[in-house]
Amino acid sequence: MSDNPYEKAIEETAKATGKALELAKSAAPAIGDIYGLVAGDWIEAKRKEHRDALARKTKKILKDRNVEPQSIPEQISIPLLSAAQGESRDEIQDLWAQLFANAMDPLRAENVRPEFIETVKQLQPIDVRILIRIKSVGTSKQLLISEIAKDEHLRSSAAGISVANLEKLGCVLRTGGGQYLGLSEYGHELLFAVEK
Repeated sequence: MSDNPYEKAIEETAKATGKALELAKSAAPAIGDIYGLVAGDWIEAKRKEHRDALARKTKKILKDRNVEPQSIPEQISIPLLSAAQGESRDEIQDLWAQLFANAMDPLRAENVRPEFIETVKQLQPIDVRILIRIKSVGTSKQLLISEIAKDEHLRSSAAGISVANLEKLGCVLRTGGGQYLGLSEYGHELLFAVEK
């Protein structure tokens, strides 16, 4: 087996993202050249750094579990790698690595759904903190939104925006006149899919 289980997925993603540059070059060669020289090289270098970090983190997770990775369906691997390579924030990179590792783990692969990739793309680190906080109390208790803001040292407005995003993504449910928050089934399954 290859030392880098992500080789095919990385190659396919690189081909797909390279098509955008080719399109720009064919439409307006001068603009395409400027883009390639000024932004494209820098962007590609950053994406490579992110892919390398993702590969290291994913490999460590699988090694710690003593799991032989299985191949991932392209329906999952290509969008997952494409989304993950643009992420520099550790909290979100960790989610991508967990999702990738779980997709490669024969005992967890069925928990990884394509729609979770789209959801993680729309999460901010503050959203992840709030989801983890809600999960920490279990399913029998719901938290006041103001309690979450206080516990996580967030401005109430920042917590409110995050909760609105999580609600829009279908991860949380409001109860008790909108003051309490709990995980939805979707949110529970998403966290299960990115669990260590």
